[in-house]
Amino acid sequence: MQQVNTAKWNRYMLIRYLDSGIFFVGLYWGVMLFATTDSLVALAAPASEIALGAIVLLEVNRVLTHDIEYLRASHVALIIGCFLSVLEIAITAVFGKEAFFPFFSTPVVGIGLCAILLALKALIVWRIVLVRDRRDKKRYGLYLKALEHAGQRKGE
Repeated sequence: MQQVNTAKWNRYMLIRYLDSGIFFVGLYWGVMLFATTDSLVALAAPASEIALGAIVLLEVNRVLTHDIEYLRASHVALIIGCFLSVLEIAITAVFGKEAFFPFFSTPVVGIGLCAILLALKALIVWRIVLVRDRRDKKRYGLYLKALEHAGQRKGE
């Protein structure tokens, strides 16, 4: 049974690692913004990244302990997060670094950070779709082998 859990755990590894990156970037961004501005509206952007990271993390942990594969809430939350990242890029481009990144020397750095977050979210969505459609051939194949092996051991 341990092999089945390990194989299932490996299917979601990239999602977990990229999501933790989003979570900690949001946390760092929020702390830096909290220290440099009084605007509660500006704090909504990093708070959304932290919340997004928490949603994905909790759902991945739920999937690992239950017999489901599709991260439905994470998929929807990440798509919304992509739109928020595009909005953050646009606001930073129009209003400058003071909107969300008063601690950077230039707004280009903030736009780059939002673009990286957007790319990470898109990559996680792509991986969620691969797992949902069982097109992650290598990881899904190992998962099936572990299931077959566990089924044979139960019959012995």
